[in-house]
Amino acid sequence: MFRLNLKIAMRNLWKTKGYTLLNIFGLSIGLAGFIIILLYANLERSYDTWNPEAKNVYRVSIKGGPDQDEYASSPAELAPALKEVIPEIEDYGRYYVWDSYQRLLTAGSREMYVDHILGVDSNWFNLFPYKFIYGDAKSSILSNNQIVLSQPVSEKFFGKTNPVGQSLVVNADKRYTVSGVYELPNTPEHIEVEGFIKKSSKGDGWGNGNFYTYLKAKPGTDGKILSQKLNAAFQKLPMVRKDTNMQKVQLITLPVTDVYLHATSLQDPVKRGNPAMVTILVLFSSLLLIIACINFTNLAIAQSVKRAKETGIRKVLGAAKRHLISYFLTETTIQCLVALLLALVFAEVALPVMNRLMDLNLSLLTYSNPWRLGLQLGSVMLLVIVLSGGYAAFFLSSYEPVKVLKGNFSRGNGSMWMRKALISVQFIVAIVFIVSLMIIKQQVNYIKNQDVGFKKDHVLVFKIRKGETRSNFQQVKDRLLKIDGVTGVSRVNYYPGVKAIQVIGREFNGQYVDNLSVVTTDFDYFDVMGMPAIAGRLISSKFKTDSTAVMVNEASVKKYGLKELIGKKWINDQVIVGVLKDHVQRGMEFAAEPTVFMVETKNSNAADQVVVKVNGKHTQETINGIKNIWQSVEPFPFQYTWLDQSFANVYMQYIRLDKIFNVFTYVTLALAILGLFALASFTVQERTKEIGVRKVLGAETSDILKMINSTFLILVLVANLIAIPIAYILASTWLSGFAYRSTITIWPFLAATFVSVLVTVLTVSLQTYKTANAKPVDALKYE
Repeated sequence: MFRLNLKIAMRNLWKTKGYTLLNIFGLSIGLAGFIIILLYANLERSYDTWNPEAKNVYRVSIKGGPDQDEYASSPAELAPALKEVIPEIEDYGRYYVWDSYQRLLTAGSREMYVDHILGVDSNWFNLFPYKFIYGDAKSSILSNNQIVLSQPVSEKFFGKTNPVGQSLVVNADKRYTVSGVYELPNTPEHIEVEGFIKKSSKGDGWGNGNFYTYLKAKPGTDGKILSQKLNAAFQKLPMVRKDTNMQKVQLITLPVTDVYLHATSLQDPVKRGNPAMVTILVLFSSLLLIIACINFTNLAIAQSVKRAKETGIRKVLGAAKRHLISYFLTETTIQCLVALLLALVFAEVALPVMNRLMDLNLSLLTYSNPWRLGLQLGSVMLLVIVLSGGYAAFFLSSYEPVKVLKGNFSRGNGSMWMRKALISVQFIVAIVFIVSLMIIKQQVNYIKNQDVGFKKDHVLVFKIRKGETRSNFQQVKDRLLKIDGVTGVSRVNYYPGVKAIQVIGREFNGQYVDNLSVVTTDFDYFDVMGMPAIAGRLISSKFKTDSTAVMVNEASVKKYGLKELIGKKWINDQVIVGVLKDHVQRGMEFAAEPTVFMVETKNSNAADQVVVKVNGKHTQETINGIKNIWQSVEPFPFQYTWLDQSFANVYMQYIRLDKIFNVFTYVTLALAILGLFALASFTVQERTKEIGVRKVLGAETSDILKMINSTFLILVLVANLIAIPIAYILASTWLSGFAYRSTITIWPFLAATFVSVLVTVLTVSLQTYKTANAKPVDALKYE
């Protein structure tokens, strides 16, 4: 029976190859979009899944109290103190924030900057068991002169040979011995790392919270119970019991596989994904696939008049309804499988574009987990076959033989309302897409044009790599200022766009100043960056006492009540000389955090990022002049970035989302038009005789067009009434994630309504016009 159904199905599909190709093409487009987003979602959810110990490894962050922010860093003493009193903790690992910076590695004549060498505990590989190609993980970072390299970094210096025992010079002054080489994991990691050394600090008391702590629990330990025990044990630690402020602290544990997508802590240097974006893209790609299935159904039903007599004859000859359903589902399955193959081709062709838009490296041909993808696609295809073919099979198998053999193909109001409902769903989705696209565009434009609190154009940023350069920076600064085109030079440790900033806590007049961000600068920094004082004045080298003065931002004034302290001493007996306007530091999702700005001293963090303002004329000559002077001071490869380009990274993902939604919206609208075309075709076929009678009675073509269009316009207007509230809720929810956001206006909703009505009128009119202009006599011979 199956072979017979297959043979007949293939013949029928070939006989109506025009409709078949249209059906397959529409479905394949929806499937291709879904497959691409599925690959992206799988990648985003695969972080740290390479780690066989991941289910037992937790990262610890600290919350200052129930109403306080959560911070990712913690004191070095925290992990060993907890392990000593909680038997469920099997091991711990930490890395030191000041060990994570770009280094110049040199081996013989080869030198290269490596961005992510991490200073960790010697037992780090007990928590993160990388596969070592050379060397032994257990003994690879026992001493301070050992270094472990990733395979790509090792091969750049030593080729494919075993480098263990070879020497590397770091930053031209310290020699390390290569003790191991590890293979890159087959899934990404939340920590960006290209090598490891032993961390340089053991911690200097509970006040130094610049360590990132990971705990390994014993197998079978419940994460929630462990978190409760950690907090209970923390409150009993001697240091905590002595400090009333620390008694408010809560420890937050997060499974290491959840850090990338679900971490909410501030001052976090690790890679962070956007779960909202993943959810949005998966949701809308699923909707795209659903309307492709609806479109498939509508096109199949549009052919039902041509298939009605075939169904009637089959029933007369004894075919049962279940046999007919099986036959029509066989046709659907063939088309769906061909659509899947075509979709895989479309996806592979479109992936390079997706990779450029999202800065990814997705590929179907080299997918890391083909079995998982195969299972996902198999499940989806089963659902697609049921969704796209189920109703059509039931519809076509339900024709009554007596009626259809007499030429009566009408199925009553029930079936027509079902098809209208399907079209309405298509337009609801299309309208939501149109509104969402316009609101995303509004927000992206708002982000681009928002006053970020500083002037980012024509500012060059590069790094100081030698301590003596900072000590003698004034001399270098004077030389740089003499270059034609340079209008300002200064230094800072964290320029805008850098997400990890030093955070401190201090006491002042009996009150605890907690979670205060600290930016270390040099004189003239605020002039170079175009950051004026809105109260008081800027720190200046003209005042000798300003070497120990500070400036604060508006958020600090608001949080700590500093309005009356301008010109007076604050924490560490430093005088507040002025207030800066809040500026965007980490992105539009985050409101400005309380920040203090101070000039670099022996006891502060190093202001090791040079910021140079240029006038934008003869830029390349200016850069060459800067490079020549700088390499005479630091004879290393000269690397720089433009501030506006690096700052763009804080909102780049939303520009990418805008571009993806462009594609999704156009494809969705095209599929909706195709579905509308199919239903209009079916409607005209069913009403051919009625149209002929109306023409005989004197109806004009315009009257026929109005009659047919009115039916569909009601559907589209109802779809708008349903879609607009949905789109508004989705847009409001998405925008609520931004500290800086545009307002929702009425224009996107009006535009979506106008586009949907215009598309409906044009599509239906084009389909109806031919029949409305036909000779009435032909229509009356229809039976």
